Amino acid sequence: MSAPLRWAYALNQWNSPPTAFVRPELQTRALKTISVTGLDAVELQGGSGRWNNLGRPEHILLGHGSVEGFRAFLADSGIRRVSSMTWDPTAPAEEEGGAFRSTSNASDHAAIIEAAIPFVEFLEAIGAETFVVRASESAWRLPNGPSVADVATIMNALGRLCADRGVRLAVDIDCLSAFRPAPLGEALLAETDPATVGLAVDTAEYTVAGHDPVEVLLAHGERIAHVQLKDARAVDSTETYRRPFAESALLQGAADPGMERWFFELGTPGGLVDVPAVLEALRTIGYTGTVVVESDQSPTPATTALLNAWYLRSLGNADFPGGRGR
Repeated sequence: MSAPLRWAYALNQWNSPPTAFVRPELQTRALKTISVTGLDAVELQGGSGRWNNLGRPEHILLGHGSVEGFRAFLADSGIRRVSSMTWDPTAPAEEEGGAFRSTSNASDHAAIIEAAIPFVEFLEAIGAETFVVRASESAWRLPNGPSVADVATIMNALGRLCADRGVRLAVDIDCLSAFRPAPLGEALLAETDPATVGLAVDTAEYTVAGHDPVEVLLAHGERIAHVQLKDARAVDSTETYRRPFAESALLQGAADPGMERWFFELGTPGGLVDVPAVLEALRTIGYTGTVVVESDQSPTPATTALLNAWYLRSLGNADFPGGRGR
């Protein structure tokens, strides 16, 4: 019998729009909502600026005095651990001069490593297990495609940095990524060290990109280092992700006014993600990481969190807190 799955909830949706999540009382409300679902772990979202004061280690330490102070803040709302943190090394950060960087540009690699060090050190100190790093910028910003060799080089370097600190690197290939075409993703995995570079699978992002997340999980077994769980009701069959400013053209529905949003609650009517099959695949491959549930794009993240928990608890074989067990 496989070990029970471990669970966490992502804070990303509460952090949007940025000004909605700055005050400690609003953060406490989100944390207590997650605690009410039965979960006691969270995933942080990397970011920039004082409006994202849970997105940078220096802002967390400034606001809470120390790692122990931040742990105490979480514990007051019933949260006992940070499972992971997401980070986009290609996104400009005011703390680093606001420059755009590319994982496909070898001349940017030193700056990416320097920027990653505070995150990895913080994750080690807080006891988090995974650093989830976006593989590349969005595809529309790389019209000639990514450099697999250069991206593999920086991911291997980040993997070694993480391993030295007892943290696992998980490469994130989202639905906007230049690595979205399956051959490119496979090539990147082939050129990275399986001992230090794992793969993150977001069930909805992979579904929107036209991939079956169950097949990906089963195909890559030991490389799976991180799983984010949410549902989707449509596939980007017209390759909107290649259009300029796809972040708004695709994810914000500008290219399809009839698309309310791309990501939905687990088990939503018309949902394309087979959640029970995903969970069974994770047991089959002996996944030992954390399953992070998300409210991504929800206009009411607290409601979505409660609905997601209800759905997972309702599954007869779900290893979810308060569920009926296996």
